[in-house]
Amino acid sequence: MEDLGGFPAMERALDFCRAHHMLPPPGGVMLCAVSGGRDSMALLLFLKTASLREGFALRAAHYNHHLRPTAGRDENLVRQYCRQRGIPLICGGGDVAAWARRQGASLEDAARTLRYRFLEETADAVGAQRIATAHHVQDNAETVLLHLLRGSGLRGLGGIPPVRGRIVRPFLATDRRDIEDYVARQGIPYAEDETNADTAYARNRLRREILPLLEEASPGCTGRIAGAAALLREEEAHLSAECDALLPEETEEGVVLSAVLLGRQDAAMGRRLVREAARRLGGTLTARQTEAVLALGSGGILDLPGGLQAFRQPHRLTLRRLPPPAGPLALRRGEQAWNGGAVRVEETADWEHLPPGCALAAEKVQPPLTIAPWDGGGRLRIENGSRTVKRLFADRRIPPQRREEHPALYDGAGRLLAVLGVAVDWEFRPRPGERAITVVWEREERGDELL
Repeated sequence: MEDLGGFPAMERALDFCRAHHMLPPPGGVMLCAVSGGRDSMALLLFLKTASLREGFALRAAHYNHHLRPTAGRDENLVRQYCRQRGIPLICGGGDVAAWARRQGASLEDAARTLRYRFLEETADAVGAQRIATAHHVQDNAETVLLHLLRGSGLRGLGGIPPVRGRIVRPFLATDRRDIEDYVARQGIPYAEDETNADTAYARNRLRREILPLLEEASPGCTGRIAGAAALLREEEAHLSAECDALLPEETEEGVVLSAVLLGRQDAAMGRRLVREAARRLGGTLTARQTEAVLALGSGGILDLPGGLQAFRQPHRLTLRRLPPPAGPLALRRGEQAWNGGAVRVEETADWEHLPPGCALAAEKVQPPLTIAPWDGGGRLRIENGSRTVKRLFADRRIPPQRREEHPALYDGAGRLLAVLGVAVDWEFRPRPGERAITVVWEREERGDELL
């Protein structure tokens, strides 16, 4: 088996692996992702040599995206090389293009998602503690520039991390030219992906046109960009630790940031606290969304992506998960389940004791009468004109966080008739002594009648 002694760059790569604890323990398993391209084939031989030194087992995994006519050629090359080197290989594949169409994703995103899903599943199957990919210095610099062009923050400008979960990048500090030298001198076979020459892809254009120009203007800048990314990752890790120390634990209400806590922070940490609170709840906020949350000031409510909501009061800011919205339900006489509770529908002349919005003139309702969450819009006519539902909520001093407790009623024509506990449209309001259809919703988990 070839030794790394004649390749100082590979020895440095091995030291890099040790420094970042990338290698499995003796007796452990490393899974190497192999596309058949030059970088991944070099990584495979490098790890085979390292496995003999360090005492871990090596497995290889190849995913066929079925996106190019030559995809089968690449798979056959990997199969043959692994057979020659005695490296156990697991192959998989999928219709990436069809998956991308179904999900509305780009081909690049779809390929990456399915490839990493396959790698994780394969690692589970073979008991691998690590999954190695062949990203190198130039890949990292390209990633930093792409993120910069997209307006990324500190996390994105940190580029590709050496370790993320069990994904490791042994060549992340290795220059592409050193990998090319290793491949040439070791006679490692590899396949050329013809799509790498297509500058319609942003990354390919950076690699083939822009980075060479930057290198011409400032020789060595690619390595310096990757080095700056490493420093930024350290800065990010430090600030993340500071944020974690300040951020309260999630409660039943969500993540609650006190006004005192927010007031003590500078703008950078304030943004970070909001973003991390959302992340803990399973959401991701853009810079604009983060600023919109902070701009709520001392009061207001803001719906956010991922089913999250920010609710600001003078003394605190709460980020919380919203329950999945209930669908509309066509009502019938009697009791029926809806939205975590029960809806009771009756026809009676005894309705005047009910809260506003719960009784409708029976002869005026065009079936089916339907209950649904308030959609945030609409108007209702009242005695002295017309009001938006939002204004009616405000007039009744119903705070934003409790408005989900006041669903709306619609008739068969889709007209808004009432909002329970708020108001009924004047046209559909019963007169004293008239029979009315009454609707009362009771939430089971609260155990008290809401409307």
